[in-house]
Amino acid sequence: MLGLSGVALILAGFAVGRWTRVRWVAVPAPVAEPVRIAVLGDFHLVDEPSLRHARACLETAMAQQPDVILLVGDYVHTHHGLPYLRRALQGVRAPLGVYAVLGNHDHWSGKDAVIRALQESGVVVLGEANRTVRKGDTRLTLVGVYDLLCQKPRWEQAFRGVPAKPDHPVILLSHNPDAVLSPYRDRTTLIVSGHTHAGQVWVPTTAHRAMQRLFGRSYIPKTRYGTAHPYGLYQEGETYIYITSGVTHGRAVPRWYTRPEVSLIELTPAP
Repeated sequence: MLGLSGVALILAGFAVGRWTRVRWVAVPAPVAEPVRIAVLGDFHLVDEPSLRHARACLETAMAQQPDVILLVGDYVHTHHGLPYLRRALQGVRAPLGVYAVLGNHDHWSGKDAVIRALQESGVVVLGEANRTVRKGDTRLTLVGVYDLLCQKPRWEQAFRGVPAKPDHPVILLSHNPDAVLSPYRDRTTLIVSGHTHAGQVWVPTTAHRAMQRLFGRSYIPKTRYGTAHPYGLYQEGETYIYITSGVTHGRAVPRWYTRPEVSLIELTPAP
């Protein structure tokens, strides 16, 4: 009986890993009215099933009527996923636009080709650049950096023209959550990242740390901050960071008790 219960528990973990959820969080910010942000990342497109899943997640995001959509990298798993990327992003829109940065798999699969596919789909790629958008009386500055594993960020270029102490929200898009370890963190209201897949296979955070120390890797891809903070909303000083669980179900390693998600962040007027 105990053996059957154990098997059921293991199988349930894989079932949970196929169950996409919408996760809502609220972040206080200097805004005149609430701003709704959809965050998606880690699609890892490689075949038709991954395309159908990505499309379903993007349609779910748009159904929540976000003001802006932020994509935080790893859209393809290898270069074979490039044709699926254009199909996945077809018709994806938001009132203030759709913005993206690249992940490590995007760099490895052909950075220029991924950027071209994103841009041809109407997505603004923030490659070490920033863009300010408006919703009514509220300004929002979006800053992007390339993936930290693949390229040393040129922070000054990314933040060029952004005040050191802005009076409006500044959101940094970085695939790797280690961006929160940069001094430029203090110039942002919110950092949005992915990369960790929430651990892909759930184990206590201490186990991920031990695996990194002993073997140099764990189910969480290489990231100093993300190994200790694999998923969710955290606060470092005055800056919030949200690390999304990501969209992918996983191929070589299926998810186990970690759910794919569409993340919705509501910037709410600070008290």
